[in-house]
Parts: sequence; C-alpha cells; structure tokens
Amino acid sequence: MATAPRKTKTVAPAAEPTASAEHVMESVETVVAEPVVSEPVVAEPVVAEPAKVQKATPKAAAETAKALETSFGAASKSLQAFSAKAMEAYQANAAASVQYVQALANVRSVSEAIALQSEHMRKQYETLTAQAKELTALAQQVAADAAAPLKEQMDKVFKA
Repeated sequence: MATAPRKTKTVAPAAEPTASAEHVMESVETVVAEPVVSEPVVAEPVVAEPAKVQKATPKAAAETAKALETSFGAASKSLQAFSAKAMEAYQANAAASVQYVQALANVRSVSEAIALQSEHMRKQYETLTAQAKELTALAQQVAADAAAPLKEQMDKVFKA
C-alpha cells in the first residue's frame, strides 16, 4: 500500500532582534554591578534577669503544685457526686426490673403480658433518658471542676 507524500510547511526566518547583544550585556552588567542592599531584620532576644528567673521558678512550681492539688480535690468531690447518682440510677433500674418481673408473674393472658411489657419498656426508656442527661451533666461538671484550677494557673503563668 502506497502512502501519500507528506506536505511540509515552510517557516519564515525569525525577525532580527531590535536590541544588540552588546546593549543586553550592558543592561545585565548594570543590574549585577548595583545590588540592592537591605539591612536584615533581627529580633532582639528577650533576656530575663537570671536572679529574677531563679526566684520566679520555685514560686511558679509551688503555685502549679497547689493548683494540681486543688484540681484533684475538686475532681474527687465531683466524682463522688457522679458515683452516688450512678448508684441511685442503678438501684432505681433494678427496682423497676424486679417490679416488672413480679407483675409479669401475675399476668393471666398474652395480651396482658404484651401490654405490661410495652408499659415497662416505655417507662424504662423515659427513665434511662433522664438518667443519661443527669449523668452527662455531672460528667461535664467533673471535667470543669478538675480543669478550672489548672486553667487559672496556666493563665497566670503565661500572662506573666
């Protein structure tokens, strides 16, 4: 199979540059010969007096230790309240389960058992929802009580 001859395109020669090579070199030499000098920006270091730092360090450490102690004390009290509320919820749920089983033992028909179960499940859902909200609020309070003294101490340290 024969191929068709290829067509070639002719390109006109490039136009002569308007600037001579000598003119371009003079421009480059001028730019290179006259560099722009700018003064470097150097931040001055903050130097604290060693005596002042030595006095402040033990004081800051003591204040931080006191803040940690206060934080743990507050967290402990809040956790006791949380544990008491959780135990109260457990006891209420156990009592409701015992009452349900006792009531279920006295049922005489399947429809009565289904109605009893539906009522028990509805009450338990409402109770568990309320308990979860209370425990969540207490857990948030535990975190806030524990974090408050440390936050205050860190604010003091970093503002100084």
